[in-house]
Parts: sequence; structure tokens; C-alpha cells
Amino acid sequence: MREQPVGEAVDDDYFVPEGLMWLPAKEIDVSEVHQSLVKAVAGSRGVEFFTTYVLDAAMASQLGRVQLAIDHTAGEACGIFLTDRMADADPAKSDPIFVDEATEPFKFRYFDDVEEAVWAYSEHLKKAGIHPWMQP
Repeated sequence: MREQPVGEAVDDDYFVPEGLMWLPAKEIDVSEVHQSLVKAVAGSRGVEFFTTYVLDAAMASQLGRVQLAIDHTAGEACGIFLTDRMADADPAKSDPIFVDEATEPFKFRYFDDVEEAVWAYSEHLKKAGIHPWMQP
């Protein structure tokens, strides 16, 4: 590969990012977790909760959020995908009122890596036909 001389245009129109990407997952408190996920892991001990935003790589737009419950002892994870839907408008201000819509919780094996758990869950979404691009 040759070095690009100063002043010469760089032709990078051929690179178009594609697929899903997400920010590093961060741990969240149980009070921030969607109730369906809390209910799905009720009775488990030592569960940690994580969240991340899912982005469309080509458009750099947010498609929704993944929330994961991770049970290190049992080696299981449980995930949901959340999207925001405008449910109504505030009559006084005309501001939109958004509500979270969540997929059904999905449990799967967990192998000690939160980022891999996010990837595994996104693969489940694709296989189940609940790919984030298909969300209304």
C-alpha cells in the first residue's frame, strides 16, 4: 500500500459499515431493569444486570437497548431487547410520551464474557426474526 500524498483525495467511498454494533455493556441497578427481565430471573441469586445500546452501523442510529441478567453461578444469561414507542402526547405541552416495548426474555448459556453474551443475544434476535432492523 502506498502512502497518500498531501493534497491527493482519498477514495474511501467503498467502505460502508454494516450490521449491528453496540457500546460496551455497563452494569445497572435492578431499579433500572425492565420488569419482564426481573421477573424472568426471580429466585436466582447473585444476578448482575447489564445494558447497552444497539446501533445500526451504516446509519449510526440507535435501534434500541439490550438488557441482560447474568447469573455467574448457574452459567446463564437472560436477555430482552427494548425499543421506545410513542404511546401518546402530553396534552399540556404536546410533548411525546414514550414507553418501552420489550421482547420476551430469552435464556441462554453464559461463558464469563458480557460482550460475548450481548453478541450471542443479538444472534438470537436475528435467528428468531426479531432483528432490530425489523422492529416497527
